Amino acid sequence: MCTARGDGGVLRDTVPAADIRTGRNCLKEGGYKMSKFNIIIVGCGGTGGNFIKELGRFLYRNSMRQYCRILLADGDLVEESNISRQPFLPQDVGRKKAEVMSEILQEAFQVSCEYYPEYIDSVSDLSKFEDKNMVMLLVGCVDNHACRKVMHDYFQSAESCFYLDAANEYSAGEVVAAVRIDGTELSPDRVHYFPEILEDVSVPRSWESCQQTNISSPQHLLTNLFAANILLKCTVEFLSGDEWEGGIYYFDTFKGFLRFQEV
Repeated sequence: MCTARGDGGVLRDTVPAADIRTGRNCLKEGGYKMSKFNIIIVGCGGTGGNFIKELGRFLYRNSMRQYCRILLADGDLVEESNISRQPFLPQDVGRKKAEVMSEILQEAFQVSCEYYPEYIDSVSDLSKFEDKNMVMLLVGCVDNHACRKVMHDYFQSAESCFYLDAANEYSAGEVVAAVRIDGTELSPDRVHYFPEILEDVSVPRSWESCQQTNISSPQHLLTNLFAANILLKCTVEFLSGDEWEGGIYYFDTFKGFLRFQEV
């Protein structure tokens, strides 16, 4: 067994179970060394868009950005109804969200970024963006279980992967921090806490419109910002080589509530 840090490789020495739960302690000191980060963000809407914007702010004039490869994936188009809680302007309506957010990172914050203006409907959609020479951070900011099941399957099949997944309703939600290193799951993903996800029969995101989703599951700007800030906190720890705590963050925006539960 081993634990992991986001800024290096893997040590294959046996470590105490108490260390495994953090998922952050084996990188530069041994194993194979990796110095670059492959950050794939799936979903550029309410939570994802706000997270991406603040990640760009963090990386602005930060030497760390040269070690980051960032890819944004989302097939949604910007709609007028998005303007009130997502980081888009009226002139963005009709454009792909992933493209707009990529421009924001590059033009406002000088952070290099690629984008994939399509939905993630299969494990192969994620696998094609892998780079075995980089540390993988997958960030899920989607609003449907069909895509979460795809990311779960990818995480389960990955040799090594750090995985953050955010989900929220109108005021409350969760962010899950999961880790796999060398084929060993050190911290489980969202399915561990909510196994009913695997029984969900919702259609892939590519089959429905964003407007339909917003009508059925309305969200609030403050809630999206709360979730985005938790994602940013975890990502900064990941990039900085700080301790990564595997587990789940429960939050309720309007109650001012946040609780972290270790796995």
